[in-house]
Amino acid sequence: MGETDVVIETKSYDRTSETIQENSETTKQLVQYPSLFTSKTLLELCSSSWSRSSKANEDVQPYLRGCKWSPDGTCCLSVVNNDGVHVAELPKNLYFGSVSSTRTIDVLDSVIHVKEAGLVYDFCWYPFMNSAIPESCCWITTRQNAPVQMWDAFDGSLRCSYRGFNAVDEMEPALSITFNREGSRIIAGYKKVLRTFDVERPGREFAENKISSPASCLAVDSYLLAVGSWNTTISLYNMTETGTYKSIGKMHGHSGGITHMKFTPDGLKLVSGARKDHRLLVWDIRCYRRPLNILSRAVNTNQRIYFDISPCGKYLVTGGTDGILKVWDVDQADWRDSLDSGDIDRDNVTYKFPLHKDCCNSVSIHPCRPILATGSGQYHFEDPVKSIQESEVQTDSVYRNGEHDDFSEDMRYSWKAENSLMFWWTGDVPDLT
Repeated sequence: MGETDVVIETKSYDRTSETIQENSETTKQLVQYPSLFTSKTLLELCSSSWSRSSKANEDVQPYLRGCKWSPDGTCCLSVVNNDGVHVAELPKNLYFGSVSSTRTIDVLDSVIHVKEAGLVYDFCWYPFMNSAIPESCCWITTRQNAPVQMWDAFDGSLRCSYRGFNAVDEMEPALSITFNREGSRIIAGYKKVLRTFDVERPGREFAENKISSPASCLAVDSYLLAVGSWNTTISLYNMTETGTYKSIGKMHGHSGGITHMKFTPDGLKLVSGARKDHRLLVWDIRCYRRPLNILSRAVNTNQRIYFDISPCGKYLVTGGTDGILKVWDVDQADWRDSLDSGDIDRDNVTYKFPLHKDCCNSVSIHPCRPILATGSGQYHFEDPVKSIQESEVQTDSVYRNGEHDDFSEDMRYSWKAENSLMFWWTGDVPDLT
């Protein structure tokens, strides 16, 4: 498909968006979102893993760097380092009903594999993606030395590109991307500007707004845009219908560059996480001068560690570099309530699940089923102690066999590398003993 092809016709696009919004609102009224983590245990449903080719260089490490459920819940999009983008489908026997504790674990196969070269900076689904409407099934990515690209979710073909050019007519890669709530515009964050593209006009037509610091991540809710930066600040903007942005203010509190943000379903709170910062900060956007609450997780590297909030707004779930999944239930640990300064160092997490032996870098909650997707992996550096002792065969052999654990405390030097995508059942298991 050529890059000049029209992605979605204007009239059908608007009708599609309105129809899906009306259907989703009706569904919310008729169907209650399922309860999560009621059995206080997780049941593994499916798994997939990646390994380095025998001919590949040792520096090539294909670990998962993020996963996101599609808005209709039929498939999961994941980015693998040095291996592009993968799409895995949810088994159809998990669309309805419950599961048994004796259920066989499915091996996930990628139904689509886009072998993108270069580092993928960011990715996201079209917000009204519905498998029954083929033209809505797509996602966008931004990667090193490339424009924003839209991909077809049925065959993995490139639909079109959105190019941002600077003052000297050089194409720049976006650092972060997202759709607006209506799905009619793509918002791309660059080092010095925000560029807004019309979804139906691929190419180099865009509206530009200057910003003071690089946009490392974006979050959108209604007419609000939150822009996280590597300088540890979060900027709030009011988005207008014409594609311009009016600054509201800045939020300070993190000790590292912002890597991920997400609004709560009610749109009143914003949760943010940063690199090499063990805190998740909860902000009340009506009074954003200081964090409303502080939650703790393990983040020892610069890697982006995703978190997610359930569609019902009751659960906050995050991974960590220690491989532990943490869950906050608003009924048992009110993570959205005001901060008690005397409890800053206290971990008020509701549940802990040691799911992975390597870094748990991504989590994604299914939009309508009690299913959780998690991803693991990170870049493992060569241990400097091992390098010094390479000539000593006996010492090196002991180290390889895991008998010498003094130098394996830092997971970056650990031999226990895990690169996997897993689906977990978080609802009730009737026959669980």
